[in-house]
Parts: sequence; structure tokens; C-alpha cells
Amino acid sequence: MKDINNKGKVNRFKYMLYFYGLFIVFVFIYKYIIAPELPGLILLAAFAPIFGFMSSIINWPVYIHASEAEGGMVVNSQKLFSKKQDSLLITKFNFDSYFETDHLHIGLNMLDEEEKMKQHKIKVSWMKLKDLRALEDKLREINPLAPTK
Repeated sequence: MKDINNKGKVNRFKYMLYFYGLFIVFVFIYKYIIAPELPGLILLAAFAPIFGFMSSIINWPVYIHASEAEGGMVVNSQKLFSKKQDSLLITKFNFDSYFETDHLHIGLNMLDEEEKMKQHKIKVSWMKLKDLRALEDKLREINPLAPTK
């Protein structure tokens, strides 16, 4: 299995946010320093695009990196602009079943260290479809008898 990650797609969004931030700074500099006689309506040009990004802002991107491990796979996730990274080791011994979630996540019922069932969500909304299918195939390979709802 090759490593599965969505780094390119999330980085495109990050650089778009940087570009948008520079655009807002430029509009403010233009309005208040270069041409202060302009009407305040020009500021609307800076903040109008945020409504187009609203769905992306609500569905905040998460870096997902899934790689093969001994007897299973490791899924690392990290939120955009965050240093904290969460890791999840999925093996045939701890992966029990799926649970129902929204269309943005894959829900996994897994056993923790104390043999108690715990639910984990993997955010897959920022993954390419072929990578999502590869992740689902690998999960099916790890536990083909996992019941789905």
C-alpha cells in the first residue's frame, strides 16, 4: 500500500487563505493610505469573498496521512495551522466495526488499551476520491467482517 495523504489539497487551501489575507491588507492600505477619499463601500470588496469560502471555513481542513504498519495501518491527522498531531493505530485486533457518521467522516469502533470500545472519527472530506477508496479498501482488508450500518 502506498501512503495516503491529502497534503496537496489542504496546502492549496492554506495558500488561498494567505492570498486572501494579503488581498484584505491591500484593500485596507489602498482605502486608508493611498486613496482615503474613496467611499467605504470598497471595503465590501475585501469581505464579500468570505461568504464564498464559508463552507470551507466551516469544514476546516485536516491533514490526513495513512501509512502501512505491521499488521494494519497508522492514520495521522493534524488540523490546519496546528502543531498537535493525533495518531491512530488500526490493526485487526483493535478494529471492531464502523459507526454511522455524516458524509464528512468515517466512524470506527475500536478497542483501547483497557479493552473498552471507543469511537474514533477520521475526517475524510478533504481527501481525493481515489485516496478515500484506497483507505476504505485497506480498512476492509484489515477487518473484512466489520459490520457497516
